[in-house]
Amino acid sequence: MRVPVERSANPPGYPAEWEADVVLSDGGLARLRPIRPDDADLLVDFYARVSDESKYLRFFAPYPRLSDRDVERFTTVDYVDRVAFILTVGEKMIAVGRYERLEDDRAEVAFLVEDSQQGRGIGQLLLEHLAEAARERGITGFVADVLPENERMAQVFAEAGYQVSRAYEDGVLSVEFPILPSDTSVGVMERREHRAEGASIRRMLNPERVVVLGAGAKVQTIVTAMLSGGFRGELVAVSTDHTAVAGVPTSPTLATVDGRIDLVLASIPRDDLGAAVIDAAHKGAHAMVVLTGADIGINDSHRVVSLARAYGIRALGPDALGLINTATDVALTAIPGPVPRPGSVGLFCQSAATGVAMLAPAIRRHLGISSFISTGEYADVSGNDVMQYWEDDDDTRVCLMSLDTLGNPRKFTRVIRRLARRKPVVVYSPGRARRTSYASGESTPAGQKSLAHAPEAAVDALFRQSGVIVVGRRDEMIGIAQVAGRQPLPAGPRTRLITNSETLAHQLAQTVISSGLLLAGEPWVLPPSQQPEAIAELARNALADDSCDAVLCAVVGVFGADPQEARWRLEELAATSTKPLLAGFLDFTDVEDADEAEEPDIGQSLPIFDAPVDAIRALAAVSAYAHWRERDPGAVPMLQGIDPAAAKRVINKALADAPDGRRLTDDEAADLLAAYGIGLVRQRRVNTLSEAMEAGAGYGWNVVLKATAEKVRGRPDLASVFRNLDGPDAMKRAWSDLTELVAELGPEPQAPGMETAGTDELAAAAPVVQPMVAPGVPLRVTSREDAAFGPIVELGLAGIASDLLGDTAFRVPPLTTVDAAAMVRDLRAAPTLFGRGGSPGVDTSKVEELLHRVSQLADELPQLAYLLLTPCIATRAGLSVLGARIEIAPIGEHRDPLARVL
Repeated sequence: MRVPVERSANPPGYPAEWEADVVLSDGGLARLRPIRPDDADLLVDFYARVSDESKYLRFFAPYPRLSDRDVERFTTVDYVDRVAFILTVGEKMIAVGRYERLEDDRAEVAFLVEDSQQGRGIGQLLLEHLAEAARERGITGFVADVLPENERMAQVFAEAGYQVSRAYEDGVLSVEFPILPSDTSVGVMERREHRAEGASIRRMLNPERVVVLGAGAKVQTIVTAMLSGGFRGELVAVSTDHTAVAGVPTSPTLATVDGRIDLVLASIPRDDLGAAVIDAAHKGAHAMVVLTGADIGINDSHRVVSLARAYGIRALGPDALGLINTATDVALTAIPGPVPRPGSVGLFCQSAATGVAMLAPAIRRHLGISSFISTGEYADVSGNDVMQYWEDDDDTRVCLMSLDTLGNPRKFTRVIRRLARRKPVVVYSPGRARRTSYASGESTPAGQKSLAHAPEAAVDALFRQSGVIVVGRRDEMIGIAQVAGRQPLPAGPRTRLITNSETLAHQLAQTVISSGLLLAGEPWVLPPSQQPEAIAELARNALADDSCDAVLCAVVGVFGADPQEARWRLEELAATSTKPLLAGFLDFTDVEDADEAEEPDIGQSLPIFDAPVDAIRALAAVSAYAHWRERDPGAVPMLQGIDPAAAKRVINKALADAPDGRRLTDDEAADLLAAYGIGLVRQRRVNTLSEAMEAGAGYGWNVVLKATAEKVRGRPDLASVFRNLDGPDAMKRAWSDLTELVAELGPEPQAPGMETAGTDELAAAAPVVQPMVAPGVPLRVTSREDAAFGPIVELGLAGIASDLLGDTAFRVPPLTTVDAAAMVRDLRAAPTLFGRGGSPGVDTSKVEELLHRVSQLADELPQLAYLLLTPCIATRAGLSVLGARIEIAPIGEHRDPLARVL
């Protein structure tokens, strides 16, 4: 067995940040990285496998072999004007793409792909990454010469989403196109990403040959489950302790298994995992699942995942529970547990323990499962990948997710919003889940505060913004899945109650109202001993009634008829209903036994609850989701006056001075905000009375003197702001009063872990002199880079309303027009902004525009660890931003990339 060669240190200027694991169009994996001089042997071996025809199409002439001079020229680049990427799988190079700078900020681009690998979308991937690298190096356009018969390469450029110009000269097709991202090119990239990542999960869930590897007893458990589920493919067992495994063919080792395999399920010691990954790769495996029970630490897990990706294998685990695909032509039940009922609900989780907690109640409640994926704690497969698959999976109607980490949070938001537009997505308790930071590197003084976890209410609000149904209990998740997976979405909130208990009718009516639904008239109440036919007849009439959108039958059975009869009759109605029909039964019959008794179709269409209150809450959640999906989502506006390059210059210069991050100076903050069209009202920090007098005179008086120290800002009980200062005498009085106030309050509190305040901290706390602006409603806008969820934008009224009462609204970028408008209206103090209660009102469009600009700023600059704009004085005539505090931290580029990466 060949062991991967240890390579030498990276050459000078080597951009390690350009390395990436990528998904090809057929779902396979490859490693993309810049070429290095020590790749000479890889290049020579690769070129020898390329056909003469492909060589001719690349070089326009017969070119049977590379000379030593060619090899040196192709592998030695400067990573600025000459850049080349190679694509590898295992120990082989399968493609190379490069650009060389020409004049006028253009570059010539070319590719060469091994013949056996063509048709896997490699050319498009190389073009995306070359364009991203070129943009970073100041290149704005690509040019290429292509022979007319090279249809595949011409297609790569034609389908890139750029504006391509073509010309024929001397029998050669010349193409030229700008590489600046556009809506079209970004859309093309996202669609390719969606198809590729979905295909990757589809391959994993549709294996034809599966090997179960591990100790005999564990292997037998998995094999028995798969045979019980009726797996349609071929199953092979490899018992590492030589214990016999019954029911399937066996092999002594993974390497000796005959033929190609698709999926490996492994429960083996960590020291054996590396060899197992390589053996699986040599057998052509698409994926490997490291099941729960393997004694593997974090570092070992990362090593296994990196090795698997290098060999083109998707890795799940360790601590994964397994995979399920109930499609009739697959019937994959690769878990150590019972076989679930086929159905329309997809489940995703990470750890095995969470998987059991999700699957067990679903199986007990006979919830039909389409697919189940447990990735383990440190797998390379993420919720983003699974959502890409679910979006196109016709068998999945409802998506249930338990999330510990999000992978790329910006990409997560984009993908889950798109999925929720098509299918209900239910997330278990994201606000209270263990949230792992995606930020690399150690915390810095600037980052410690700004990268703290967001409030739980903020996290829940962010999920709801994306149309996600958020639940705090797993039984809620199962209940919602029953309604959304078995019944149509409600057209509105009007709910008809049918019951045979006056007391229950009153209780349920109150629950309907408190859950945000509407009563469709008074409940219909039958006598306690009413027969099942009468209940079914009322339900049929209610479903035909245009004045209601959903029907709930709550039946109490003590001395009445067999409740199973009512279940059967309502099941028949639910199977053909165009409105949601739900049932709750209060009796002494076990629901699970009832579902299994005599009639196997019970619960296929009818959502059944043993607590009618839970049925109402599930219906309310589904109704709210249906309303969200039907409403206009708005659009992300195209803002004028945006200069991201100027903003990045400010941040890069500040980080060059302070690599651990710091607070920006007033001038730096003003420049950064100006790059995104946010103007700050002029101000000057002053340390002495003479400086204050000079500033007031410079502004022509009618100025404000205000404290900026944390201990006095925003305190209405302290006279920390002195307004309408119209001359030297007024400034002297204000300065004296402010000096006395600060002295009485004592020294400024130190930040935790800091023994003395530095010069920057003291300067930042100095008072400021500023021109007066028209009075209005003071607002505060905040953006912080959350440790797990990425940027979060917050709006509130400045002062006690936000600080103490928590009257704030949260959203995650990018903000649509609907998102920004909702933020303003979500505030409990919103009437103040709309002229109610004697307030003159404000121009809310200016508030929304500010939110959009802050949102784009936060989305495009992840180093913006914390931003606070306060006070922002909103009036009927506009909005003035009077103060800004900005902290930056050396956070990696976690923005949703413009080239596909895992």
